[in-house]
This record gives sequence, C-alpha cells and structure tokens, in this order.
Amino acid sequence: MARLGMNMIHVLCVIIFAITNTSHSLHEKPQAFLQAIRKDITTNLYYSPLSIGANVHNINLAIDLGGSAPLLLTCAAAAKSRSYHPIKCGSSRCIQAKPDPVSCPTNTSKKATCHKSFSTSFTEQPVKARLLRDTVSLLYTDNGFTYMGGGIDMTMTIACTDVKPFPSIVVGTLGLAKTHMALPSQIVSLYKLPFKVALCLPSPNSGESSGSGSLFIGGGPYFMALYPEDISKIFASTPLLPSDQSRGEYFIDVNYIQISGKIVPFFKKSTKICTLAPYTVLHSSIYKALVLAFAEKAKMTKVPAVKPFASCFSSKGLGRWMMGSRVPVIELLLRGGAKWKIYGSNSLVKVSKDVVCLGFMDGGVNLTMGMIIGGYQMEDNFVEFDVKASKFSFTSSLLLINSSCSQSRHF
Repeated sequence: MARLGMNMIHVLCVIIFAITNTSHSLHEKPQAFLQAIRKDITTNLYYSPLSIGANVHNINLAIDLGGSAPLLLTCAAAAKSRSYHPIKCGSSRCIQAKPDPVSCPTNTSKKATCHKSFSTSFTEQPVKARLLRDTVSLLYTDNGFTYMGGGIDMTMTIACTDVKPFPSIVVGTLGLAKTHMALPSQIVSLYKLPFKVALCLPSPNSGESSGSGSLFIGGGPYFMALYPEDISKIFASTPLLPSDQSRGEYFIDVNYIQISGKIVPFFKKSTKICTLAPYTVLHSSIYKALVLAFAEKAKMTKVPAVKPFASCFSSKGLGRWMMGSRVPVIELLLRGGAKWKIYGSNSLVKVSKDVVCLGFMDGGVNLTMGMIIGGYQMEDNFVEFDVKASKFSFTSSLLLINSSCSQSRHF
C-alpha cells in the first residue's frame, strides 16, 4: 500500500510539472492528439465522440483500424453540419485524394462532386463515398496524460456514404489505417508529428467507472494513472508486416501459441489486429487445439457451453480479474521473440454470476489468416503502431501494474 501511495505521488508530480510547463496556445504543435474511447456493451463496439463543424457535437464514431477514410459518416449526419462543403472534381483536395476514375468525367464542364471508395472493417468490399471538407475538433495533450484546452479545430477532407454498414450506436467510423487519406496520415502531415497510433481499449469491468480508454495520434510519452513512468518503457515489440496499400490494415507474425508450456500448433499465416472483431477469431484447426490445451491446463470445473462460446467453466473463487494459478496464461510468441501474454481478464468472459467462457471464436476452415486479434483481448493492454518504423509495441495487461485503460484524463 505504501508503494502504491508513493507511485501515485510520483505520477501527480509528473502531471503537475507537465501542466505548469505546457503552453496552451493552439498555434503551437501539440505533443500528440488524444481522444477518448468508450465501449458499447450491447454491440461490443469501441467508439470515440467527436465534434464536426460549428454545430455537430459529440457524434459517436467507431474506432476502425482497417478504415482507410479519415472519417466516414452517413451523408445524413454529415449534412447536419452548417460548415461542410462538397469537394469538387478538379480541386486540389480531390486530386490529392486520388478519386475513383469514373467519379470525375472529363467530357463535361460541370464540376461533379469527387467520389472515392474506402475500405472499412464493417464491409468486405470498399464503400463508395462522397468527399467533403469540414472542420473537425480534436483534443490534444502536451504531457502524455491530460487533455489540454478545448481542442484544436482543423479543416479536413472527410467522407460520407448513403449506405449505413455500421450499427445505430454510431453514425460513422474513425479510420486509423495506414493509408494516405486516413485520420493519422492527415494529422501527422499537418502537424509534422511521428506517424504513431496508440490505443488503450477500456474494459467495463476495470478502472474508473467514469473513465474512458485512449487513442493517441502522434506518439508518446504515454502516462497512465498509478504508474510512475512513461508506459512505453515496458513495451515489447514485433515488426508490422506489409499489407495491401489500398486497405492499410495492421498485421503481425505469430510464430506459435503456448499455454502453460504446451505449444499450440500455428501454421505460418499472418495475424490481423482488428478492433471491430469483439473477440479473437482463429482458423478452425488452431481454435480446436487452443480450446483443448486451455481446458487441459485450467484448474477450473467445466460447465455446459454458453453460446456463442464453446468452452465454459465455473468462476467460483476466481476473483475479479480472473488471474492466478488456476487460469492458464495464453502466450503469443511473435516474430523477433516478443511474447504477448493474455491473462484471465482477457481470455475469460463472464457470462453469468458463476460462469466464465473462453473468449475466442472459431473462424472456420476458410479463414484466410491464422488469427484475427479482437478487441476483448486488447482491453487494458496499451498498444502502439509505429507506421514509419513498421513496428508494433504492446504491454500485456495493465492490471498487473495496478493500472487500466479506463481513466479520467481531465485535470
């Protein structure tokens, strides 16, 4: 308890020092942009509230690591802004966006609206969208911990579509793919920041009830409550793999999976990281081997399965974080030797008062990759995508250091 108190004092001193030495001028370059992330427990969607234009405040946009559009809204939502302007064919913004060839005919003097197709994690095929110009208000930080001022308004190219591929809890997506039009590319280009995107997805079961997760664009340092140092000092890292340039998704290489010393065979296929997959999805052969290995090593009583899960256990005596010797640790052994450890808080899903289930899904035999790492396994883990260095870094569970992703960053 004394150590926890000293850690808290250390963190507060760091924050106070940073705040007192921070300029609040919106004309100076921020350290990084920092947005809140929340989770809708009905849909398992992670989303961020944003304000657009002068009159559209706190609209919810799904966090999409596979989204190549900066912001992809429904056109009905985009039209509510009094300051939006359609981007016309032939304009510099349209040319820079590299529009769909058929969207800007050359045999007419009429300046049509510029169109471009964008990939999303909600759809298998790209979504055709109109390009718009509007102001987007983004929060920022100058100390790696707290929000500064009321946000920075910047004029950006965004997109809207007449179809709605996303649930009603959101009106669009916030695209974080490594493409030239996605939100990170526009921000780091405008403010000359490092091309780094970091996520800390919140869990409804940990941290402050009023807290939110975090999206950083522009790099660290990254400070978390109850931990006295920059969280990047405990990063482990593995290379990011090349991906389709038009989609800009994030892939890593998993060599094999290990559960309490037992190796789960993992054939050589890339692994995608996707916040829109509620739970990690495995190729059927890997999934079956993982379920068998986990059940063999778990010191828990098996109970009937609860859909959509296939392997469930009694949770009596496990404790709030479902950690300890009774719950096997699932280790992802990555290229370069890094280990991403998945503890009970990220492997077991509480489905009732006395039942927990293994939170992995069978993706079938036709899954084109070995694994898709989903949102639940990333909750309370701090992860960073360093696009320029082609490097993925992570912490494993922050609960082990008495922290979490659910924090209040207002000071």
